[in-house]
Amino acid sequence: MTIRQTAGLCSLLFIVALRAVAQVPLVTPQSPDVSLAPVAWLVGGTWVSDVKDPQDGSITHVENRIRWAPNHAAIQFVTDFNGKPHYNGFYAYDPAKGAIRFCYTSDNGQLTVGTATPDLDGKTLHQEFDTAQPNGAVSHIRSTIVRDANDAYLFAVFAQQNGAWKQLFQITYKRKS
Repeated sequence: MTIRQTAGLCSLLFIVALRAVAQVPLVTPQSPDVSLAPVAWLVGGTWVSDVKDPQDGSITHVENRIRWAPNHAAIQFVTDFNGKPHYNGFYAYDPAKGAIRFCYTSDNGQLTVGTATPDLDGKTLHQEFDTAQPNGAVSHIRSTIVRDANDAYLFAVFAQQNGAWKQLFQITYKRKS
């Protein structure tokens, strides 16, 4: 190979390498603390609510314990109904989707996966998710979490009925130390 051919080959390899590097986005990943900031205020204490069944009047005592995961890359939660674990899940930042995602299971075999989107008002979190039932049926659901100061929030759940979103219920959670 002549010097001219070697120089041409090196130039070609250099151009190919430059094009490959130019296509890789130079994005600095955010730390979990920054990425999960819209839901981090939920961490700590125990969130409680007493939910009255509109049909029979019975009360379900709900306790939701929300903590940072040991690796600090997710926020874990366990929700008890009348002292028995019912939901177990987590929030984590999904860099591929550029969104806060969540996933949880229920004691009766449901699997829920969704996305949490903070509102520009800084106090509202909009959640869209799919819940798969043990029989394979899937429901698309929405919910909102509206922060009321540091130690309370309003939680509302919506489902589609006849093509329109209808509120199924709304409860208030209060934080206990």
